[in-house]
Amino acid sequence: MRKIGFIGIVLVLMMACEDREPAPIETPAWLEIRIAELESDNCIGCTITRYTYHEEFFYHVYCNTWSCLACEVYHHNGDLVTWGEDVDPADFEQNKTRPVKIWECTTGSESP
Repeated sequence: MRKIGFIGIVLVLMMACEDREPAPIETPAWLEIRIAELESDNCIGCTITRYTYHEEFFYHVYCNTWSCLACEVYHHNGDLVTWGEDVDPADFEQNKTRPVKIWECTTGSESP
């Protein structure tokens, strides 16, 4: 009986320790359009980072040349966040989690 229990524990540990790849990040269709716009505008230093906030994905679009740090933050469905109305900016900054950079501009970064 001990052998069966030992074998069971070993099998459970083997399954728990197997290599697992994280699920690939899917870029929403509306965000693909925004990426194409940024790339056609010769973007410099632009990134898109996905955050989780209150169990919802938010997408932060930012370019180094912009004067507004959080002027393009979108809900998962592509609606632009209206700070103070649908999202509290201080709470968002304090409680956003799991940042994942999903895109970085590659055009316009070469210096002549």
